[in-house]
Amino acid sequence: MTGRRSWPFVGGALLSLLAGCAAPMLAQQASGPRTYGTSGTSYYRLNPGDFVPYSSGVTFFITGGSLYGLNADGSAFESSLHLPAGALLTDFELDACDTAADSKHVTAKLYECDRFAQNCIIVGDLISGDNNGCATVASDVSSMNVAVDNVGHQLWVQVITEAGDGTSSLTGILVGYRLQVSPAPATATFADVPTDYPYFRAIEALAASGITSGCGGGNFCPGQPVTRGEMAKFLANALGLHWPQ
Repeated sequence: MTGRRSWPFVGGALLSLLAGCAAPMLAQQASGPRTYGTSGTSYYRLNPGDFVPYSSGVTFFITGGSLYGLNADGSAFESSLHLPAGALLTDFELDACDTAADSKHVTAKLYECDRFAQNCIIVGDLISGDNNGCATVASDVSSMNVAVDNVGHQLWVQVITEAGDGTSSLTGILVGYRLQVSPAPATATFADVPTDYPYFRAIEALAASGITSGCGGGNFCPGQPVTRGEMAKFLANALGLHWPQ
């Protein structure tokens, strides 16, 4: 292949596309949810084995076989969450099997705390139902406007299984989140991309991420065609690509 070949994107539109793709897109299953990008909801699952007792000396057991769940007698268990920085929390779901007839159910709370695990707020609060078998209880937590801050804050899930005889057990926790493009700055980085430019936010986000530094001279050249070489640089920087040593 000879000569200069340009992709059918101009700089601004291409970078808007890249900014909206936080990870390589996977083939979507026909029956599954869309769990990628900034418009779909992704889910982080905690299994029973991810939880540890809140205090020492707790007697608990994890059932196996056809039903895999965490059981204890009124004891609390906790697990931390590891989500992408900047992601917005959207959903909190409790999967539990509850056949207890004496109001001993499974409760779950989602906390956001400071970096020292203090000054915590409750983001979500769930409880399994009365003798309803295996079911999911969910709540929308997007109104809390909690964005993941892995530097200054911690996210924790606390679960209490009130019956220690296996009639109420935790089978899983799901936390939904949506990836976001960072907010636009108040002032422009490039002279030819003012704050009212349609792709201003996307261009600023990629510049701040080190994916692009513009075309030189303090400009970005948003209307300039993108070559295959430039496209390769954008993608390599965005995805952190490398080669074996």
